[in-house]
Amino acid sequence: MIKIVLTSLLLSGVMFASPNPMMNKTMLEDTFTLYALDAQMRQKPHQASEYFAELYKQTSKKEYLYQSLRMLEQSNDTKMLSKSTADALALSPEDETLKRFEIIALLKGGSFSEASQKAAALSEKTKKSSDYLLYAESRLKLDDYEGGMSALRNAYALTYDDATAERMALIQYANLGQKNEAIKFLKEHIGAHGNSKLIGKRLGSLYADSGAYEDAGEIYAQTYDLTTDSDAATQAVKIYLYTQNYVKLVSILEKSGINDPLLLELYVKEKNFDKASALAQKLYERENNPLFLAQSAVYTYEGAKNRNDPLMLAKVVDGLKKATMQIEEPLYLNYLGYLMIDHDLNISEGMEYVRRALKKQPESPFYIDSLAWGNYKLGECAEALRLMKQVESVIGSDEQEVKEHLKAIEACKTKEK
Repeated sequence: MIKIVLTSLLLSGVMFASPNPMMNKTMLEDTFTLYALDAQMRQKPHQASEYFAELYKQTSKKEYLYQSLRMLEQSNDTKMLSKSTADALALSPEDETLKRFEIIALLKGGSFSEASQKAAALSEKTKKSSDYLLYAESRLKLDDYEGGMSALRNAYALTYDDATAERMALIQYANLGQKNEAIKFLKEHIGAHGNSKLIGKRLGSLYADSGAYEDAGEIYAQTYDLTTDSDAATQAVKIYLYTQNYVKLVSILEKSGINDPLLLELYVKEKNFDKASALAQKLYERENNPLFLAQSAVYTYEGAKNRNDPLMLAKVVDGLKKATMQIEEPLYLNYLGYLMIDHDLNISEGMEYVRRALKKQPESPFYIDSLAWGNYKLGECAEALRLMKQVESVIGSDEQEVKEHLKAIEACKTKEK
């Protein structure tokens, strides 16, 4: 519809028919500019190119010509880009911007040797970084890595930009076999110009590929500290997991928050139950997963300095009860039941939780032990001893808790006699 309206305006000549043609030309330019920008935003580069081309035709402003060619470049219409650039160069043969578009069209069309010749001449004349980069691209397309590197060095010497530095290092490492030199170059770049997401992650990958895992982890962690890039943190986590550097692994996980379940496992592994409980509670509140609520309660108890503290016990029992209302997980059912039995909170109710666990895993000696302890607490010593003999037959009596339970229950049975 927009194109039809614009065509009608042009054909009718209405915009140029009034007594003030300069005002109408300005209005037409503004209108076409809006249409061109709208086409760009709607990801219609070919259409945008047509609008910019018309703007150039109406105004003779070179920037509109360049914009039209940029849109053709984005649309990957290499044939039209080549033709439009050639037509423009015929009128302005010394225009350096048009020469760049000509080289880009040649590269896109696969004419790498011709692109190389023209890029060499242009970069030699202008000494500009962008032209050295075009020349480098043409040499690399011809698999001339030494020539490409030479051109990249010229570009880098003018800007010291990260993208050029990263590409130089990659070519050194992967194509020229200069692995140590590539790593050294990136380290020197960081020393002189600072780290960045691009450079830090590339150096980390080169370190890891060469087996320097400690250096890789360090640079990934430093890059995360500088940029908060989650991928840099993820790579550091992978390195520290592989090298089993749990101290640094915990540190990067705490700072980045990229894998709280793994951090929770590490807290438990290190018996840091206070942090484990707090993190499990955070995960429960975030994900509404009752398993995390149960874990938070368990770790609260495991980390308690005084396991007979009534306030702590009430909190733990409340958390486990809420969790087991939603999940039938035998581990937590038994934990809750045994806790209530052992601390004489409600022995009969505790035994019901243990029986629910046994329905899921009827042969578990640990759950049978909990039930036997409940019988003992209720004075049902014969039943308690019968159950404990089952436990002993499966896991023996070397387990400290089993040994203590057997001793207490056998004494209780003896008194009954």
